[in-house]
Amino acid sequence: MPARSYDLVIVGMGSAGMVAAEFASTLDVKVAAVERDRVLLERSPGVLSRDEPELAARLAAHLRGDGVELVTDVEIETVAVEDGAKVVRGTVAGAAREWRTAEIFVGAGRKPNVEGLGLEEVGVQTGPKGVVVDASLRSSVKSIYAAGDLAGRFLFTHSAGYEAATAVRNMFFPGSSDAPDFVPWCTYTDPELARAGLTEAQAREAHDDDVRVWRHDLSHSDRARADSAPGGEIRIVTAKSGRIVGAHALTPNAGEVIHELALAISEDKKLSDLASLVHVYPTLSMGIGQLAGEASYARAGRLSFLVRSKA
Repeated sequence: MPARSYDLVIVGMGSAGMVAAEFASTLDVKVAAVERDRVLLERSPGVLSRDEPELAARLAAHLRGDGVELVTDVEIETVAVEDGAKVVRGTVAGAAREWRTAEIFVGAGRKPNVEGLGLEEVGVQTGPKGVVVDASLRSSVKSIYAAGDLAGRFLFTHSAGYEAATAVRNMFFPGSSDAPDFVPWCTYTDPELARAGLTEAQAREAHDDDVRVWRHDLSHSDRARADSAPGGEIRIVTAKSGRIVGAHALTPNAGEVIHELALAISEDKKLSDLASLVHVYPTLSMGIGQLAGEASYARAGRLSFLVRSKA
């Protein structure tokens, strides 16, 4: 296939790559006199591999609609500068491809920067993800703690801040706090994509046939329609006894919407429990209340045998 010229090539379709693509697309809207082409390259067969696949695919379709070319199954072989252009060469599903671009944004993952800190000299154990820590974020040297990206647990700003506070508490009160094992996150595209807990596939692997998936499409949300943003979804995954084990939101401000569901997961709540909360109208979160109401009705239906009818 002949090479096309781009203003920006983004390598990697994780959170950083998707946000960069969204940002570039937004700039195009503001500078309509300048025609810009963008391309996203990804080695894996899909985008945002840690998120719910169907919602990630919907977000990808949105970016394609904004003019971003998304290319998966890419094996990048070389990057060179030729005639003033940066040239990326590789294969797509075995076929040779070439992308000529003005700039390259690399968002294909991170590795811990532990070199040059003298950690080996004092006996601090490191691994592929960084400094090896226990549940209290203490390293192999009892007086040294690590948090955030250096500890390689959850690579997010919010979890790094939480871990730092946990490490400081443990420095002065050893063993008083454990680092969080449950961390929600959000990809700040438009719409945003947020996740807490398990995907549907992970839930089915862990809970077999007890899994049920509840979906609220934003085309049924008064707030989303009023804001001209009906192209998203709130998805809740429940397991045994209707307890919430996963939650996903492809919505405007999904990072705000996900917290109620993250708290419900951490507190081992049933979806029907959320029906007792009066949700403000009109909000996107009211979709959670509607799903909770559906769960309550479903539970009542299963108990109908307890009700005696009069002839």
